[in-house]
Amino acid sequence: MRIFFVTNNYTPYSGGVVSSIITTTEALRTQGHEVFIITLDFLGKQHNDPDYVIRITCPIKFMYKKNYMAIPWRPTHAITQLLKKYKPDIVHVHHPFLLGMSALQAAQTYKIPCVFTYHTMYEEYAHYIPLLPQQWVKPLIHSIVTHFCSTVNGIIAPSNAIKEYLSLQNINPPIRVIPSPLSPLFFTQHPHTKSLEHKQQFKLLLVSRFMPEKNIPFVFNVFKQLPENFTLTLIGYGDQYETMQTLAFTTLQLSPNRVTFIPKQSHKRLLNYYHEADLFIFPSQTDTQGIVLAESMSQGLPIIALDGPGQRDIILNGINGFIINNTDHAVTTIMKIATDTSLHNQLISGAFNTAQQYHTNHIVKKLLDFYHMIIS
Repeated sequence: MRIFFVTNNYTPYSGGVVSSIITTTEALRTQGHEVFIITLDFLGKQHNDPDYVIRITCPIKFMYKKNYMAIPWRPTHAITQLLKKYKPDIVHVHHPFLLGMSALQAAQTYKIPCVFTYHTMYEEYAHYIPLLPQQWVKPLIHSIVTHFCSTVNGIIAPSNAIKEYLSLQNINPPIRVIPSPLSPLFFTQHPHTKSLEHKQQFKLLLVSRFMPEKNIPFVFNVFKQLPENFTLTLIGYGDQYETMQTLAFTTLQLSPNRVTFIPKQSHKRLLNYYHEADLFIFPSQTDTQGIVLAESMSQGLPIIALDGPGQRDIILNGINGFIINNTDHAVTTIMKIATDTSLHNQLISGAFNTAQQYHTNHIVKKLLDFYHMIIS
């Protein structure tokens, strides 16, 4: 097949959406499919892209809160010309705004099926739109996204919770649950069982963007109540990276000997952090999937997480981790895991087995089946 992926979010950005696009593209191309990624020109000539990445010309480029921003020139016309030139079998958009809208309009012009992955609970990110009252922004976003979903030919939901949410909006196009795949790199190591009896430290890990919606202060509130032999490593990036350090070390007076902040790491380095930790803690309640959950499980790392749409499909209580309701519940559950070697090893094994469902071979087959259904 010849496939167009259209995304506002691509390198130099990173994160779950970008990882999903890159991993899926590589898997599809390995199987002989022709995939083009259509995205924004954030850096001009400084991009080091493979030849299948096409950047839409963006004459206006600027930084906003350390984020690259770019405004495209006539994006609908540009994508229409690309469709005319390459004649893809399907257009797959990853955002309902900006290039997503342009791609849908262009696809309709040429009667090419268009599918959309609902990566994000968009209303929960209304705080990224400055200067306008939130009570106006959320309904506006909801209206735009719902209309967009009703207009595409098919929708991919990363989790069952998102499918249920969309179904309640009376959206008619077919919806298929297909989570984002893991990079093959995450299947190169195997977990090992651990003994907690003579263990000096019990290591908690969080990998996240440091943004308000990720709810990182919850982790500190939990950690404050844990014994001295617990450590916490936080890996990531974002607007609140320094703010969270101030909160941890200055406001809450957490010990730098027990709490470590590490800037964003490559997937290869992340493997080692996942492999060495004892338990992954996940505080976000807005993620539609949370690809880091599958990443951590691929290394046999169990998870404790607040309830949220991305957690319910992957976390099975007592099998590969636990979903908890509040700070006290988290503390009690962590202590239970940390003092029971048998339970901990059971969760390690369960986490590793769960992660196999996120191998690219399984996910890409589901994606291609959905494409063929939409095209037919």
